[in-house]
Formats: sequence, structure tokens, C-alpha cells
Amino acid sequence: MKTYTKTTALNKTYIVLPAKNESKRIEPVLVKLQLLGFKNIVVVNDGSDDNTKEVVAQYKDVVLLDHVINLGPGASTLTGVKYAVKQGAEYIVTMDADNQHNPENIFSLIDTIIEQEADLVIGTRFKQKNSIPLTRVVFNFFGNIISFFITGIFLSDSQSGMKALSRKFGKQLEITFDGFEFCIEIIKQAQINDAKITEVPIDVIYTKDTMSKGQNFMTGVNMLIKLFNPF
Repeated sequence: MKTYTKTTALNKTYIVLPAKNESKRIEPVLVKLQLLGFKNIVVVNDGSDDNTKEVVAQYKDVVLLDHVINLGPGASTLTGVKYAVKQGAEYIVTMDADNQHNPENIFSLIDTIIEQEADLVIGTRFKQKNSIPLTRVVFNFFGNIISFFITGIFLSDSQSGMKALSRKFGKQLEITFDGFEFCIEIIKQAQINDAKITEVPIDVIYTKDTMSKGQNFMTGVNMLIKLFNPF
């Protein structure tokens, strides 16, 4: 088992925040992360139409990577992960930029990577008490079935946006899907690379604002079409 200190883990951890039109929501996330001591925060501005880029630019210690046009959450995640690997990250955490995740949960994800020598730790919303809208529960249920069909691995939260990756898996990761189907692709990539996958419970908070974005029925349909399109 590896030995580590909290300071060492903080210095070696990169937080990746894919962001599209998050100017009203991203600041509390950045403030919380900095208060917790995270120094390597990477925001990937994915062609936002609002002033997300300008808001993030006010935080001088935050790295801002810019997609001139919107490429999708999959592409944004890959941009952030590959940047973190280049910078020497040992642990890479992806999380949503809309303030629905609790940054304090990052520590349990990193602890699990270190103590269990895992390569992909998925933060699951469904293994502790969270107030989750029915539409999200239903969408995730079908996502889990599709994920199991494609990967043979059953997870309680295949669609979670909060994940931690080891450096080894971060180097191996290649994402070809730009939309939300990339969540399943990451699991498939972990399986292909014989990476150790596990889940840990996380907190999540939904508001009317956050429910107005993200996954919905049409993104689910598009996900199915892309995943099962032989061409």
C-alpha cells in the first residue's frame, strides 16, 4: 500500500472542470476548491456564449483552457485530463462546474485511488442519501443498463460527472465521443486497459438552474444512436 500525506496528495492532484455557460455557477466551485487547498485547478471553457471565460480569468491561480467552439463534454474532459497528465499529475479528478458536486468528496476519491490502488474511481450519487430528481434517476438507470451491455461491468452511477483517475489511466485514456456518452466510453476504456474500477458515495445538490441543463430525454436518444451506430 502506498504511503502519502494530505499535502502530497493535494500537490499531485489536478481538478478538471469542463464548463459551458457556467458564469453564474462556477465561482462558488472555484472558491471552495481553493479553500480546501487545491492548487491545480483546470477549467476547460467549451465555447461558452456567456462570460464564463472572463469570470474564470479573474482567478489567477486557475488554469484556463479555451475551446474556441463548443466541442462537447467528452472533448472538454479529454482536453483537461491530457493537460493534467502533461503537467505531471498523479491523480486527476473531473467534476461538474455548476456547483452540484461537493468538492470535499474529492478526498475520499483520492484516498480510494491510493489505498486500493484503483485507476478509476466513480463518485456515485446512489450509495448514500441524496435528493435526486426522478428524471435523473430514470436516465441513470437506463444509462447503467446500456453501460453494462457495452462493458459487462455493472455500476450504480455510470453517468456520474465526478470521477478520479490515476496517472496511468489518464495517460491511457482516449475519448472519441464528444457528448454525454463519453461517460460510458471511459468505463469501456478502463475495461480495455485492465484498469481497476470502483465507486465511492458522493453528495449532490440539484436546483432548478442545474436541472435546466445537462442530460435529458433527447441527449439520451442521441447517446443511444452514437453508441450503437456501426459507422
